[in-house]
Amino acid sequence: MKFRRTFARAGAVAATAVLLATAAGPAAPATARTSSRADTVRMTVESVSPSTPTPSATPKSLTVNIRLENTTDAVLRKVRLVGERGEPIGTQVELDKSLAGAAAPPSSGIPIPPIRQETVDIPAQASVTVPFITRYSVADDGSGLCLCAQAAVYPLYFSAHVLGDGGVDQRLGVVATYLPSFYENPAPERVNWIWPLIDRPHRLFSDTVFTDDQLAGTVALGGRLDRALQVVQEVGPTIPLTLMIDPELIDELAVMAGAGGYTVQSDGQPVPGTGQAAAAAWLDRLRLVLATDPLVQVELTPYADPDIESLNRQGLSWTNTMPPEMKTRVSEALPGPSLGATVAWPASGAISANTLRILAARGTSTVVINASAVTPRTAEGAVQAGLARVETGGTDLAAALLSPAVEKYVNKAVVTDGAAALPQLVAELAVRAAQEPDAEHAVVITAPRYVDPSVPAAVQAIKDTSRSTFAKPVSLRTAVSGGLLPTARSRLAPVPASAAALPATTLAAASRVATALPDVTSMLTPTARKGVVTRPDPAAQTLLASLPVANQRAESSAWRQPDPANRIAGEAYARAMTDRIDSIENGVQIVRPSSGAYTLASNTSPLPITVDNKLPYPVTVRLTVTTDVNGLPGFSTTDIGLQTVDSNQKRTLNVPTKTERSGRIKVHALLLTPNRVPLGESVPLTIRSTALGAIGVIITIAAGVVLALALLIRFGRRLRKSRRSSPPSADAAAERLDEARS
Repeated sequence: MKFRRTFARAGAVAATAVLLATAAGPAAPATARTSSRADTVRMTVESVSPSTPTPSATPKSLTVNIRLENTTDAVLRKVRLVGERGEPIGTQVELDKSLAGAAAPPSSGIPIPPIRQETVDIPAQASVTVPFITRYSVADDGSGLCLCAQAAVYPLYFSAHVLGDGGVDQRLGVVATYLPSFYENPAPERVNWIWPLIDRPHRLFSDTVFTDDQLAGTVALGGRLDRALQVVQEVGPTIPLTLMIDPELIDELAVMAGAGGYTVQSDGQPVPGTGQAAAAAWLDRLRLVLATDPLVQVELTPYADPDIESLNRQGLSWTNTMPPEMKTRVSEALPGPSLGATVAWPASGAISANTLRILAARGTSTVVINASAVTPRTAEGAVQAGLARVETGGTDLAAALLSPAVEKYVNKAVVTDGAAALPQLVAELAVRAAQEPDAEHAVVITAPRYVDPSVPAAVQAIKDTSRSTFAKPVSLRTAVSGGLLPTARSRLAPVPASAAALPATTLAAASRVATALPDVTSMLTPTARKGVVTRPDPAAQTLLASLPVANQRAESSAWRQPDPANRIAGEAYARAMTDRIDSIENGVQIVRPSSGAYTLASNTSPLPITVDNKLPYPVTVRLTVTTDVNGLPGFSTTDIGLQTVDSNQKRTLNVPTKTERSGRIKVHALLLTPNRVPLGESVPLTIRSTALGAIGVIITIAAGVVLALALLIRFGRRLRKSRRSSPPSADAAAERLDEARS
């Protein structure tokens, strides 16, 4: 048998050589040779049909459409295609090696005889598409492409040739593609596609005010999300798809489609949005899919699809709980069975143990991550595992492992020229079955997060990879709940630094908001004082409710995308968040006195400090006054507690003081939130005290006493002196006269 196959193969080579020579024209001389003018023609395989042929004893047709691009400034005449088949590939190692040198046909290639050999002329700097049509079967008789191996992936090489001067055959370019074939169907690979319906946020603080109107064009006829939904509509009835949907997107569309309409900020001014009809039509189509296609599984990301691993690494949080208004609109937009939120798909492709614990606590049962995110990793050359079991906090979670080799071709297979990458994608899947035909493997495939598909290419890619001689589709829920999930546990690998890819400006803004939010909340939420409860201001409560929602929108995974437009939009969101917090904290200030100083007339005179609230809602603050020198004797104040300043008003707060010294006293006045966090910088003030303190009073009294004593002494002295200098009285003179007579 081996001898006959070798003989038949030799006959096939000879017959094909004669056929090619006849089709090319007069035979070349015996001394003719083949020379290479590589890259003169750039070649691309546009499609292979069928892409996963079923072996047959009866010859069947195989068509390979190849685009030939003339890279020269001269017309290339009578260009013909030559096909060769390489040795069948049965292992991942062999396929990797072949893919690494895909454009290099082996010297031992087996000719593929075309049904009809044709030549084409290619104008200068132009391209043409040429079909290479042959037959395939399991017969090794030289009549066509022999799919002879039990289970294999066949590399096919196609080259463009012309006859040059002197009859020299010149090869102008070469391209490779792959064709899987199985004599007997192996244990099927269970394939599940995750198809995202996600867009970047288009709102920040208000549910009805959009930062732009780009979403209207995205869901309109021909837009990105229109085409993404078309793929679901065409595939959903027959192939189980897992739709990853951002509820923020659904809520945006529900608002756009609502009777109240929406506005868009344009040069700082609100203008009516234009996407009401397109949003309503898109939502209607999605509802119809969910109502009529039971194979479609819906999973929701946290709203705005935050970059959970980047946030967790920075100690920042996110929430799975939608705001009440959003939850109501999303439920009304997508009625019917409850929407799932059990699958997490981190944009980084990796996850830390701490993040996994948070997800598990919030109801996540499956995470979709890169194969490199778990250990132990698949040994080199072995078939890549598609599922793993990981444990956190005593709970097992399923991990759907994405193959880098598969994902590399998925990104190409679903876009405009996707058919060219489909054979490589199919080969990556088929080689697993060829290497281990008795094992039932699970494969989870994700389209790009912001997929921009060619509908025909994407539909073909999903169908050809899901249903073939070696593959069957399965829902993700079925895959992780059945026997495909291994019993042994894997561990999470360390998360690489590159996984945290949110811009620094976004992370800084998110941290700023997270830190300030409790303080801002305490400012704008009135507290009961002396048993009196003040009703919250509606405008303030609306603002407080919008801040965490806006912050999660500013933390979206969309801002980590390399697209410059997304980066710019993300930076704008970050600045807007920081500016909003700054405007609140800086909206309440202490008014400096015009003279720069206060004068206190007594030792208990209150210190009047005016607070200016420029915000459109009342605020509650504290006020402290301290001296330049801590513990400076002779001056103290009394805490006046929480104080409310009405919206757009000024209020003078009288701070009780006790002054025991006179002269200039330098102090600092500082506004605080109710939970004693400073609002801005302290304001330096100067106090002039004309009041006497206790020491001054004592000194004054003592001086008065001394002065009084001095006056009394002086008066006594003057009295005595006046007595000595006054003339004697008549009695005294008579007495002295009597004494003299005697």
